[in-house]
Amino acid sequence: MSKIKKALERLKSESQLKEIKEEKAERKEAISEKLEKIVYTKTKVIHVDPEKLKENKIVAIDEEDPLTDQFKVLRTRILNRTRAEGKKTIQVSGFGIDEGKSIIASNLAIAMAKETRQTTLLVDLDLRNPSIHKLFCLGDVKGLKDYFEKGVPLEELFINPGIPKFTILPAGGKIIGAPEILGSPKMETMVKELRERYPDRYIIFDTPGMNICPDPLIVSEYMDAILLVARVGVTDQDAIKSVMKIVPKEKLLGIVLNDFIWADEIMSYYKYRYKYYL
Repeated sequence: MSKIKKALERLKSESQLKEIKEEKAERKEAISEKLEKIVYTKTKVIHVDPEKLKENKIVAIDEEDPLTDQFKVLRTRILNRTRAEGKKTIQVSGFGIDEGKSIIASNLAIAMAKETRQTTLLVDLDLRNPSIHKLFCLGDVKGLKDYFEKGVPLEELFINPGIPKFTILPAGGKIIGAPEILGSPKMETMVKELRERYPDRYIIFDTPGMNICPDPLIVSEYMDAILLVARVGVTDQDAIKSVMKIVPKEKLLGIVLNDFIWADEIMSYYKYRYKYYL
């Protein structure tokens, strides 16, 4: 093959590669524009004061808060572990109580919504002690309790708290007999419906601690991935060992260590921070 022919073929390959890259870039830009132009019609919109959210440690809404970058790092690690495999449902759970798993779930969901390629739904599946509606200052709103007990359609329960591309499905109150409800065909149908409703959506499920009740283990059957939250000074080694014996290892993304104190002087200005074992 002549040098001229080889050169022409190389130019042709480079041109084709350039066209493919441009096409991917245009497709990504189109998706981004579509996501940015989302207008909620059926979803209830409740504009919440950002200062009140920050008082509740919902910090990922503030680009100037140094902790926002920490949640973006966590987001990136999770996306790298899940996106290529099409995993979209992520369960966030703790080991016991008072570990901050709901705060981690909320900030992670917001950080994911800020990424250009998807929207995020945060579901409060802690049916024994729901807290997402409190963290987002939503007041007494309908939620999963109404879906399971009264048959209210899911589309009537979604709430946007004024944060772009981010939706909440509240618990709507405590539910008696949570294990039976979470293990029911209606629960399976709900997860399937949420998964199929929007293919570009990640769904974060906030669930109780693994050592508290059977609920999170039941829920894990429907999940693609699981993220655990431990807290310095609260979670002990026995609790961790107990959970590691029962959690589905093939679904475990890792552990977020809440209230970890960095020794590095660069990080010394953080009031509280997180470390990841992903």
